This record gives sequence, structure tokens and C-alpha cells, in this order.
Amino acid sequence: MNWQHLQAFVWLRWRLLANEYRRAGALNALVMMVVMIGALVTAIPAFITCFIFGTYLIPRATPIQLLYAWDGVIVAFLITWSVGLLMELQRSDPLSLSKFLHLPVSANGAFLINYLSSLMRLSLILFAPVMFGFSLALVYVKGISLLPVLPLLAAFLLMITALTYQFQGWLASLMSNPRRRRAVIMTATTLFILFFQLPNLINLLSPWGVQQQANRSADLSKELGKLDRSFKAKEFEAQEYLARQVDVLKKHKLANEQFSRESKDLGEKTARLLNMVLPVGWLPLGVMSAAEGRVLPSILGLLGMTLIGAVSLWRAYRTTISLYQGEPTNRKGRPAPEPTTAPLGSTRERGPLLLEARLPGLTEPVSAIALGGFRSLLRSPEAKMVLLTPLITGVIFGSMLWNQRHATPEPFRPLIAIGGMLFVLLGMLQLAGNQFGFDRDGFRVFVLSAAPRRDILFGKNLAFAPITLGMSAILLVAVQVLCPMRWDHFLAIVPQFISMFLLFCLFTNLLSIYTPIYIAAGSLKPSSPKLSIVLLQLLMFMVFFPLTQAPTLLPLGAEALSKFLGWTQNAPVFLVLALAECAVVILFYRVALGWLGRLFQTREQLILETVTNRAR
Repeated sequence: MNWQHLQAFVWLRWRLLANEYRRAGALNALVMMVVMIGALVTAIPAFITCFIFGTYLIPRATPIQLLYAWDGVIVAFLITWSVGLLMELQRSDPLSLSKFLHLPVSANGAFLINYLSSLMRLSLILFAPVMFGFSLALVYVKGISLLPVLPLLAAFLLMITALTYQFQGWLASLMSNPRRRRAVIMTATTLFILFFQLPNLINLLSPWGVQQQANRSADLSKELGKLDRSFKAKEFEAQEYLARQVDVLKKHKLANEQFSRESKDLGEKTARLLNMVLPVGWLPLGVMSAAEGRVLPSILGLLGMTLIGAVSLWRAYRTTISLYQGEPTNRKGRPAPEPTTAPLGSTRERGPLLLEARLPGLTEPVSAIALGGFRSLLRSPEAKMVLLTPLITGVIFGSMLWNQRHATPEPFRPLIAIGGMLFVLLGMLQLAGNQFGFDRDGFRVFVLSAAPRRDILFGKNLAFAPITLGMSAILLVAVQVLCPMRWDHFLAIVPQFISMFLLFCLFTNLLSIYTPIYIAAGSLKPSSPKLSIVLLQLLMFMVFFPLTQAPTLLPLGAEALSKFLGWTQNAPVFLVLALAECAVVILFYRVALGWLGRLFQTREQLILETVTNRAR
């Protein structure tokens, strides 16, 4: 391996990364450059600081506390490492290994250069000095018995970097197809979000005995209340009352202490088990075992992580050799299949395609735009990524709702359903609020079309209706199952949702007309938007979004007011007013859509220049 080649390719990786940040905006590039320089400058001070704090804290720490400390460091490192990997996946100009082979570099040299240059990551620069300083502090304080920590740390870093390098090589072959590339990015981002939501979901399920502790506190309050009522009824004297009160509090304190000990033991057993099962936990487990005087777990962890890293590097090397030998392109093609002809007696006709269908009661342009937009939402990976946001949020808040299902008063339960609809609308805002930006060059079709501009807006709104109202219906059924509402409230939520969606469509139409932003293909990031457009979007969201949704709360508020004043008790005021409001909103939507269509026609050339990236 040539040292000059390594220097050149390390510089090239940093240059590509800097270009990516620069394209995202000057401010973003400046911030990231400051962060990188700060990380490089603080590497040595971070090492010294961790060593000093380690020598002060380690003598007081037990082996299980060392396990927890290393677990925390590794979790933080893996989070930053995963974020960097996701950013690497979304780069539009990756440093492909196949490009190396056109240069005067051997296959072995190309492999080593690409692997070593991939180690220059911000997360590794930040955490390697911290972990190394912590390891040296362990050896300095505990003595030679903790010496296995250093090879354990090296094996851990080898395992993580080798697995990442192999994973990136595998993804590179998958992402050669642009459509598959977007699908891979969407899947990786979704799994990343779900993985880091697991602790929240687990905590909501209360495996730590939070509910049992709350039940004990409730039992204590009931017992003290019963004791207080008995004393007021003069069933016993004040001295006996104080003695019984002290006895109850003492029993409660002993129960809490017993529960704390059991929880601590359970936490230690769970931590030991997880660190034993997961390879990323073998480093903390080896540190704890060495601190306890057991060397065998440290040796096994060292061998296991080294073996995983070596196997990953070997498989990645085999991929390099196969690429160098041209195996992916030298495979013999399969013989062409013989042309098949339909049987003469076949009378089965091909069913109509989705885009060829005609929605009843709508004109042909509206039907075509609605079905085309709906198909685009179903096929676009970036749209799927946005659409997963309401589902993930629904799962999280559904778990919270499950824990509080008995504590929610009946009059407030419709507000939970309305809040769920608001979360769905907010999740759709990134797509619906810039609906022309995701059309990109396809927006020329609308400009050249003879269809009325109000029909284009109407078709765009209808494209979002099945997904938005469908997710809202799922949330409504979930709320009804978890926190049952009155039947009239349940029925009133349906026209309530329709009113909220139509007003939301008017708001997003206005937002898309006045603040279009170019979105690069396969990405959700705006491409260098103007500051004025961003500020206008923020202002419109803060002002117009609440104004469009606040009137939909009037029917429920009117029912609560009439019940408070004693005019009605169980009359379906909310249902009647929600139906009337829905009819008014539909009429208002029809009138406002004509005005928005005329506004759209006056600004369509400006929108075209923006969404096709010709405004630069």
C-alpha cells in the first residue's frame, strides 16, 4: 500500500463530505466545519480529561457500575456512529470502490486504502480518545488485572468498523439502482427511528414496576384516609392514631425498600444477560469480569469480537477481489425465454389499470390527477418515509393512552381523537405543504395542461385523502377501543375529521403556491432554500394552521358550554353541530378552491422555475 495513495483518498473522503455540507447551505457547512475542527482540537484534551476523571471515580466504582458506565459510552458511540452511517447513505456522490480500480492501485491496496480511509469519521474522532482514556485509567487504578481492557477496546473497534465496511459494500451493490437506493435509505431510516423508539415503548409498558409502585402509593393513601376517618369518628384515641399511622408508614417504607432491592437485582441480571448475548456488550462484560478477577470472559469476548471483525473484513475483501475480476459483469446471461402467445380460445380481458380508472362524479382531469398523485405517493420511497411518521407517533401515543385509559374523563375523550387527527395532519404537512416540489420536472405537465387550475388543486387534495383519512380512521377506532366515547361523540368525529382535512387542504394549497421549494430526487431535504421562503413558511404555519383548525373545535365547545349552563345533559349537540359545520366547510372549500386556482395560475411560472431548479 502506497502512503501517498492513502493520504490522497483520505483527503478525497473529507472533500466529498465537505461538498455535501456545502450544498446543504453555507450556514450548515460552517457549523459542520466548526464541529469537525472542534472535534480534532479537543481529541487530546478529551483523552486527558477522561483519564483524570477515571482515576478519581474508578476506585469508588463497583464492577457492575463499571459495566453500566461502559454500556452508556458504547450506546452513545453507536448512536452517533449510526447517524453518520445514515448521512453516508444519503450522499449523492459516494466514494465507490470500483472507481479505485481505474487507478494504478492493486486490489489489496485498494481494499486497505478504502477501509482505512473509512475510519476517518466524526464519531470515531470524538469517542476513541474518550474510550482509550477510560481504559488507561482502569489499568492505572486497578493494576495489571485490567490490562485486557486495551485489546478488548481494539477488538471492539475492529468489529464495529469491519461490520460497517462490509455492510456498506453490500448496500453499494443494492443501491446501484436509483429506485432501490431510495428504498434502502427509507428502510434504513425507518429502522433507525424504530430502534431508538424501543426504550420509550418499553418504558410505556412499565416493565420496571412503575404501575406497582403507583398502586402501592394509592393503597397507602386509602389506608391513611381510612385511618383518618376512623379517628374523626372517635373510634380510638389520638395516641393510638399516631401509633397506627407510624406503623402504616413503616410498612410502606419497608415495602418500597424491598421493591427497590428486587428491581436492582432484576436490572443487574438483565444487564448481564444483554451484555452476554449482544456482541457490542462483550467489551463492558469483559471489563466487569476483569474487575471481578475473572479472566476467561474477557478472553472469550476478545476472541469473539476479533473473529467477527476478521470474518467481516475477509468477506469484504472477497467482494473487492470479485469486483476487481469483474465477476458481477462476467456472469453468463440466461438464455432468452421463448416468446409466449396467448391461447386462441382465451377470452379473458385485461382489467383496467388504476390510472385508467374514472372516479365517479368527478371530471376526467380531476380523476386522472387524483389517481396519479395517489400512485406516486404509494411508489415514492421518500413519501413512504414521511407517511411512517404518523404511524410511529400513533404507536407511541397509543401506548401512553393505554396506560392512562382509566384516568381520562369521558368528556375529554373526543379531544384525544381530535389530537390524533392533528398528529396525522402534521405528519402529512411536509408532503402536502410542498406538493409541487415533489413533482419536480413533472410539474411541466400541469403548466402545459388545459385543465382548470382549480381541478389540479382538487385532484392533488384528493390524492392525499385515502391515506390521511384512512390513518385517521385507524386512530379513531383505536381511541374508541382504548377509551370508549359516547356513541354520538364517536359518530360526530367523522364529520369533524372531514372538516379538519378540507381546511388543511386549503392551507397546504396556499402554502404550496406561495412557498414552493425544490426537493432533490430521492431525498427529503430542501435543496438550499431561500431564507425568505423558510421564514414565510414558518410564519404561515404559526398563523394560518391554527386559524384553519381552531373553528373545528366549536361544536364540541358548544356542547360543553350548553352542558355547563344546564341547557342540555346528554343531547347530541356535538353531532348535530359537527354535521352542520361540515356542510358549511364543504361549501367554503368549493368557493375558496376557485380563488386558489386563479392564484395558482398567476404564480405557476414562478413555481415551475423553483421546483425544476431553474431559479438558481
